[in-house]
Amino acid sequence: MSRSTHNGVRRLSATRLAAALAFAVAIALVAAGCGDDSVEVTTTAAAGTPIAHGQQLAGESCSSCHGQNFEGVKSLGPALADSHFIQDHTDDEIIAFIKEGRSKDAPDNETGIAMPPYGGNPRLTDDDLADIVLFLRTMQ
Repeated sequence: MSRSTHNGVRRLSATRLAAALAFAVAIALVAAGCGDDSVEVTTTAAAGTPIAHGQQLAGESCSSCHGQNFEGVKSLGPALADSHFIQDHTDDEIIAFIKEGRSKDAPDNETGIAMPPYGGNPRLTDDDLADIVLFLRTMQ
């Protein structure tokens, strides 16, 4: 998949991003129309894609505070699914926020719980963060 770099952050081109999101939607629609109510779709993208990588990393690094389905955890971490914060900020702004974290006494902190830099996972690279943001965008 073709990626460009802006300020050291890996980005998918708009065309590639649209194709990846369209693919994820198509998979979900096909699975939903199969007629077998016992089948549950739990992935958002094909294995090996940046979205799937971002989903894996978010599950490992973000779900303990933001919930297994990123629905939020009361008094701990707000929902990342259908999030105005994600919708209202650019990829670069979200990546910078994750890198910096948020103090418990920040004026915009609604939980009073600090978010550590890198969500507590300092091993995350800029490429990893870009994939997480790409995954989070699929839930908006």
